[in-house]
Amino acid sequence: MLFTNQNNVLFRAHYLRPIYVSLSLSVLAELGLFLYFGFAQNTDGHFLHKFLWSVVFCGVGMGSVFSVAIILFVLDRLEGWFAVFMTTTLAIILFGVGCNTLCYELDQKFNYFGGSTNSELFLYTGWLLSIIGGLFVGILLFTNRGEQLLDRLGI
Repeated sequence: MLFTNQNNVLFRAHYLRPIYVSLSLSVLAELGLFLYFGFAQNTDGHFLHKFLWSVVFCGVGMGSVFSVAIILFVLDRLEGWFAVFMTTTLAIILFGVGCNTLCYELDQKFNYFGGSTNSELFLYTGWLLSIIGGLFVGILLFTNRGEQLLDRLGI
């Protein structure tokens, strides 16, 4: 038998870990952005629409895309700090450039998050969070200390 039960569990956990980490951190970051930009800074717009847009669609959607990108382009191909660097680069491309630009353009029409009134803060926050988030995900997934922390957390 190619995969014993123990190997199958380890195999699945190896590929599920980026999904769990990316989804959780993406949703958490989007929740923070929603609370700051959509709730505290800009009270215009429907609360539920803003929550669905930021936390559900962006958080879950981009967290899923990011995890798949990590699995396809980094996992089992790169190791150590180069893998952390490439994970951060993917985050900058997907989140900082792609998602942040799309969200900014959409917010010009809907004005849910204040992108039209405070463009610089809106864009810079997205770029900064993409760098920090990508670095953090990379460190968790591809360094010994990060893997040990995830093991202790049961992820």
